[in-house]
Amino acid sequence: MSDKKLVAGLVPSLWAAAALLVTTGLIAEISATPTAVPGITSSTWTPVTSVTALFFGADSFHGNFDLPSILFGLAVIVLTSIIAGSLATAFITYCLGWHPHPLAAAILGAACGLAAEILLINLLCNWLQPDNGIYNSLPSWGWWVGMGAWGVTLGLAVAKP
Repeated sequence: MSDKKLVAGLVPSLWAAAALLVTTGLIAEISATPTAVPGITSSTWTPVTSVTALFFGADSFHGNFDLPSILFGLAVIVLTSIIAGSLATAFITYCLGWHPHPLAAAILGAACGLAAEILLINLLCNWLQPDNGIYNSLPSWGWWVGMGAWGVTLGLAVAKP
């Protein structure tokens, strides 16, 4: 695979990661609901720092701006989006062909996003974190909407221009 094709293959995953981060950050900030950690309510930073807490424990989870926790969480989310997004992009392309219709790609992408939410957050992360920190870093429906937005963005980025 040439370098141009490799970079072009990563672009949909990066757009999807941006959509996920913006969506979950807005949901968490607007809702300001209690999280898994007593005394911390959801904010723009809780979805990102909850990912850091998966690796470094609950002390890494913050409701305010903590640069190391935010940068590590962002890196993990982007890396996960690249891996899962590459698989989802390959699946969308396999099912719909190269440059599919935007509506079909968005619908299949949303289905991939919801499947990723079930596998990555509900099963894997909730199994690894005893307090379900990532899932409870914003309202219970927030990750569903965020991963749906991730999938729709991924599908639209794969669709024909």
